[in-house]
Amino acid sequence: MVVRTRLRSIVLPIVFYLVLGVASGYLVWGASNGEHGLKAKLKYDAEAETLKIELAALKEERARWERRVAALGPQSVDRDLLDEEAHAKLDRVFKDEVVIFTAPDPTR
Repeated sequence: MVVRTRLRSIVLPIVFYLVLGVASGYLVWGASNGEHGLKAKLKYDAEAETLKIELAALKEERARWERRVAALGPQSVDRDLLDEEAHAKLDRVFKDEVVIFTAPDPTR
């Protein structure tokens, strides 16, 4: 009787602490490596930084386009200059215009 009680008083706490240690280890591993753990947080933070940089670039591009569109308004652009630039870029002429061919410009 005494042997069984003494054995139980030694083995039972050891098994209890062993099970508790394994469970704690599993929870700590899940907190660091799991889907919502520390490593996932670092990955999400890095992805958020790249998305913030991309958002800033897109905002800058949008502002640039808004400035260009605002510059095309009737109060800010000379119609003759706009026509001339469009004809030069599109290589188009009106029926009544005279075209003089010259050597191509090497800077274009």
